[in-house]
Amino acid sequence: MNILSRIKPFKALFFILPALVFYVVFLIIPIIQTAQFSLFEWDGASPVMNFVGFDNYARLLQDPIFWKALGHNLFWIAWTVTIPIFLGLILALLVRSNGIKGALIFRVTYFMPTIVSLIAVGIVWNWMLHPSFGIVNTILDKIGLGSLALDWLGNEHTVMPALATAGSWTYYGFCMVIFMAAMQGIDKSYYEVAKLEGATVIQTFVQVTIPLLKNTITLLVLNSLIGSFKVFDIIYLMTKGGPYHSSEVISTYMFDSAFRSNEVGFGAAISIALALIIATCSIVYMRFSERND
Repeated sequence: MNILSRIKPFKALFFILPALVFYVVFLIIPIIQTAQFSLFEWDGASPVMNFVGFDNYARLLQDPIFWKALGHNLFWIAWTVTIPIFLGLILALLVRSNGIKGALIFRVTYFMPTIVSLIAVGIVWNWMLHPSFGIVNTILDKIGLGSLALDWLGNEHTVMPALATAGSWTYYGFCMVIFMAAMQGIDKSYYEVAKLEGATVIQTFVQVTIPLLKNTITLLVLNSLIGSFKVFDIIYLMTKGGPYHSSEVISTYMFDSAFRSNEVGFGAAISIALALIIATCSIVYMRFSERND
């Protein structure tokens, strides 16, 4: 009995131990090693690692490509925070009513892109935006707007909007579902009171629905913020950061530096800088949201 009574307080540890080990081995240790690599000049294969201290970080601060990539990340954030969340809210308002015929079909249709791999999305949009036989330029040509047909991914002025459109396409349905779930949790008495007070549909939406969805909007904005800084796969598949770094983001620059240019130390410094940027922006946004509650 004494042995059992001593083991009992540690039962919970046995349940969390597998997840804890996985977390430490595949997250904590790699982060520590990445921070260590950022202090060295190393090509990833040589047995010799030259300690350079914070030289990689000093180089990073003076690197124009890094700041250009950061600007593209900020553009991606602005795009995915505004357009998908706004359209997701509109779609949720349109399809949440059970009185609409085929509402379930619309819900499934709008949500389907969310479950598609971004690799598949990138391949499809690559074909759609192809300058010669892509469906976008073909449609423009058919309706008499052939002069507007462009090499969307080869033009430095259009490549980021084109990529952001393709990348955020999968996010509309996710926002719609989250908003629908949040709206179902709103007490109908709020709308009844607003109706008795003579509020119009728009006034009810602005003064009742939006304030009650504030926590949901905060969640989606934070999710967009983190995801926009980490975006990699669809950009690397479609443009690899080109042309001339005009679609470069921090994650693609980090990958190219570490694995194509064999500058593992510099690539590690970029990844640490990215982690610090994400953490700082997330904390600032959460503090700002809590202050306005």
